[in-house]
Amino acid sequence: MFAPPIIKDRLKVMNDPLNQNLKVLLPENIAQKLERALAQLPKGKTVKIEEPTQWEAAFNYVLLITIAEERYVFRARRDNSLEGINAYLKRMYENTGFLEIGGKFKLRTIAEEIDFISRALTVGLPVPKLIKADTDWMLIEYIEGKLFHELLEAGQVEILIKVLRELNLAHRQGIIYGDRWGKNEIIDSQGNVRLIDFEIEWSQEEDDNRVLEDLEMAFTIFSSLRQTRSHDELLKIIQTDAMPMLKAEGYRISRMRQFIAGFSKYYLDPNKPSDTWTIPSDLYVPIAKAANRLIAIFAEVE
Repeated sequence: MFAPPIIKDRLKVMNDPLNQNLKVLLPENIAQKLERALAQLPKGKTVKIEEPTQWEAAFNYVLLITIAEERYVFRARRDNSLEGINAYLKRMYENTGFLEIGGKFKLRTIAEEIDFISRALTVGLPVPKLIKADTDWMLIEYIEGKLFHELLEAGQVEILIKVLRELNLAHRQGIIYGDRWGKNEIIDSQGNVRLIDFEIEWSQEEDDNRVLEDLEMAFTIFSSLRQTRSHDELLKIIQTDAMPMLKAEGYRISRMRQFIAGFSKYYLDPNKPSDTWTIPSDLYVPIAKAANRLIAIFAEVE
């Protein structure tokens, strides 16, 4: 078993021949968690540790672990301040009216996220399998595929319907994933939707899952709009395919419209808190027009 050496307060992964051109630097506490995780895996001739470039890691250290032919994802929470992210989310949810009606959000601990994944797996939802886990780290299944975000950027907007159907299946099981924004969904090589990363938990004072279901659908639809330039095609799919499904499944169209209008107001505000999640400046004008059309589609069928 490869045991990465701790050098002062950093971990340097360079020992394996496969890693000669790779440097992974971690704080000592994360290095110790990684060592404990690797100790749980079967021995292999080689261990390769990479930092995957396609995933966001605002909340976590995320490492791709390869042992022989097996691949896993290691995740552990970062210790950085969440003040900026919390302010960003709070103001966003205030714009939607979610907080005003008793909605709440929080960052799950690793232990809470593990419990959530276990519950979702129990009812057969398409979340990653847990390989090994402790209270402050997890090793999960590596899922080969493309991020929903990548497909939206490429104009393959029809995949939105598959994502919405998977969310609806989860809602029928009483499961709310949380923020679904294009990089928390993977379309695997068989074309199946797989859901990953469940850091943000939503709740409602009156324990009304219907509010949370409406919010999750609205956020997913609006996020899709702001991550593609194929607005005409996406809006047509929402009008002809998504709306009939949402109505048939009992989602509250008027509430979703309010949420979407709030997201639009927030994301198109140049004075909102700034971080890496904001819309590129060149998309402000076309997004505004498309968002108004999206809101009108919902208003027409209320």
